[in-house]
Amino acid sequence: MPVMAGLIENECLKILRRKRFRLVLVVLAAILCVVVFAQNRQQENQRKEHPDRDWRAQVEKRAGDLERQMTQRRGIPEQWKRWMKYESGRLRYHLSRNLNPNELSGPMFTRTFAGVGSVLLIPLLIAVFGADLVSSELSEGTITLLLTRPVARWKVLLSKLIAMVLFTTLTLLAAFALAWGISGVAFGWSGWGAPMLTGFRLGSGAGAAFDLSGVRILPLWQDALAAWGLAWVSALAVGAVTLLLSVLFRSAAAAMGTMMATLVAGTILSRIASDWDGAKWFFVTNLPLPEFYAGMPAPFEGMTLAFSTYVLAGWAVAATAVAFFVFTRRDVTA
Repeated sequence: MPVMAGLIENECLKILRRKRFRLVLVVLAAILCVVVFAQNRQQENQRKEHPDRDWRAQVEKRAGDLERQMTQRRGIPEQWKRWMKYESGRLRYHLSRNLNPNELSGPMFTRTFAGVGSVLLIPLLIAVFGADLVSSELSEGTITLLLTRPVARWKVLLSKLIAMVLFTTLTLLAAFALAWGISGVAFGWSGWGAPMLTGFRLGSGAGAAFDLSGVRILPLWQDALAAWGLAWVSALAVGAVTLLLSVLFRSAAAAMGTMMATLVAGTILSRIASDWDGAKWFFVTNLPLPEFYAGMPAPFEGMTLAFSTYVLAGWAVAATAVAFFVFTRRDVTA
């Protein structure tokens, strides 16, 4: 046990010394500042243009516009039609409960960022510091020195995996704290007890009905906790795949580039190839767990929150198993 603790501490110090984790935090803070500034300016412009407009009129107009676009415009992709139907139904339900879906506060922004960030931003940031866990040591030759110690290879890789889990968790905690802290400056830090509607569902098929049977009202803190927990699950799956690529490639740049290309390509695939059913088994298309939890229509038929969770878990276990198999049998002197 002391040996494992020393290995884990060593791996954590390596991540900190390479400064990539600090770079991740700086990039995350910069992006959040830009997004909060843009949203704040947008709200100010709307108040200037329509100072007397009631929020109900704005929501009613938004829902009506979506419904008209669905009926009048032709050639809209089926995936966009599903989203428009979902969004109009969600807005109508908020109107019936007299709850403003556009009300923005620091806590509300933080909850929303859990869903938006889990799609691409947080996975990309994890790839930045995780891609060189093994590959950098292979390229620099330090892996040979590490493996000359009287420690089993699987323990060495296990320490790297635990370090990956720790820093992935720290990334999510930092994202939560930065999102709340930065957005709180513009929108206020209070409001965690506000009511939050969640559990909207849209049935499958072209004529899918809007299902309200699972809708429930939760305090915002509870809904945000569930969303960030699911974002953490997605991030761990990304970390496992990143570790595998770091084992397979001798170059950290190659591992990072492959992971980033995979994430971007998978995101594009879910937008333009919604008719290909096999894409739902890719780990990238299942990453937005917080969005699926909130009821956002999945990009492919048959995808549910439970399905996506199982798919990500399967990818994580398989990637970890292959990484251990390759690492324990690899000739590091070649």
